[in-house]
Amino acid sequence: MDNPTVTRNPFDLPELIYRLSRFVNNNDALSCALVSKAWTIDFVSSIWFQIDFDIHAQFADLSPDVVAKHGHHIRVVKNAKALAQVSALDHSNINRLRYLHIEAAASTTQQENSYRIVTRNNTNLQELILFAAPISGSNPAYSSYYVLSAAFSPSYDALQQRTPIPNLTSLKLKGLIITYSSLESILQVCKNLTELRLPQVALIGRLNRPFQHTGITLFSFGLKSIFHEDPARPSILSHFPNLTTLHTWQNTSSKDMVPSERIKKDLSTYCPHLTQYKLEDYSGNITPEFLTNIATNITRITFEEEYMSPETISAIILHQSTLKKVAHFYSPGFDYEKDEVPPVSDKIKVSDEMLQLIPRRCVQLERLNLHPYEMDVDVMEAAEWVCKDLKKLRIRVKGLDTKEQILRVIALWRAGCWRRWQEKAKRTNALVVEAEEEEEQEEVEKQLEEDYSIEARVARHLLKFEQLWWVWLGYQTWTPI
Repeated sequence: MDNPTVTRNPFDLPELIYRLSRFVNNNDALSCALVSKAWTIDFVSSIWFQIDFDIHAQFADLSPDVVAKHGHHIRVVKNAKALAQVSALDHSNINRLRYLHIEAAASTTQQENSYRIVTRNNTNLQELILFAAPISGSNPAYSSYYVLSAAFSPSYDALQQRTPIPNLTSLKLKGLIITYSSLESILQVCKNLTELRLPQVALIGRLNRPFQHTGITLFSFGLKSIFHEDPARPSILSHFPNLTTLHTWQNTSSKDMVPSERIKKDLSTYCPHLTQYKLEDYSGNITPEFLTNIATNITRITFEEEYMSPETISAIILHQSTLKKVAHFYSPGFDYEKDEVPPVSDKIKVSDEMLQLIPRRCVQLERLNLHPYEMDVDVMEAAEWVCKDLKKLRIRVKGLDTKEQILRVIALWRAGCWRRWQEKAKRTNALVVEAEEEEEQEEVEKQLEEDYSIEARVARHLLKFEQLWWVWLGYQTWTPI
């Protein structure tokens, strides 16, 4: 029996070492792995957990012996584009992937290797992105490579281990061709699928047999592809009776818009639970049309327009009693957590007062993300925001242009949240505050109220929302603690 008086080093506890290994970056994990053989066991898995070829290009040059020794630790693969990268992943010991982002075209060899990797991992994969690089000068920009549905079926080894059902929950195919029969086969095999995205995909053939995948709640496909030219053909939406989120887009002019009556009829017929929409609107007509004449009971709307228009704001306000999220898409490459303050967008044709109608009217709003646009603090303070249950806010404010200014807002907001929590704890007798400390808190609060700097004014605005937990004002996302 261990002597209880003997002091143990906490770093001797295997459970602690394992948990620490989940929270270190690659360089730190490598240093820890060199401490001892015991530490190597835990930290080496962190080193190999994720391979992103945009960062770890050298992985393609590793010897097969090294991959054979450590490949079973890999769980995430991103940006596997070149043949050498895909070939390096085509190893029997890389068989426990959970996330795979891989180019499944470019050449016959690369296609074969890609689908062999999918087959080897299909019972563990949770998220899969298969794509083809755009072909220069092609119109439409579809690859000549077809999606091979056989790769999604259980492998012989999986069948032997009696784990035949793929665990895939999210599938994205981009720039490829898929036949209707192949899509049906994938849907029937991947019973756990909840998200299906088909950007720039050519779906050819016809619906062969009625089949409903009741698990899919998010479907992403181009508007003209969903509502094809022959209204007599069965709709692809008929596969998804439990759909809650539709992501669609249209690049052509309004003259080629699918009739609203037909869209509304198909959505109500096949997708009665649909309440969330993601609309990429490059024509300037889809978003107002959906919100005004097609969609009902909307709880979430994410949109992108060439120029944000008054028509869009007016259409959003029509759903003020049900909306819980209003958001603008973020462009490729945009990162909320970058160590810089990005420029604001000039693609806005609405007044500050018009923009304020969203938080002033949408009483159930929990998430507001209008990150490309600036708000004027004078206009923000002119009337109350009714969305008292706001939890996530991403906006820019005129005059908050530097990291230092934004960080001061966050510091003032956090201090105010802490004072509010202390006040609640005092009321429930869960906290005793010394008189001197209470006096100091009152003085800090008084200073904030008398501070008319833009930072203090924005902080006071944030403090109106007691449920607010995530804040982005142009420089990283912050929480109250």
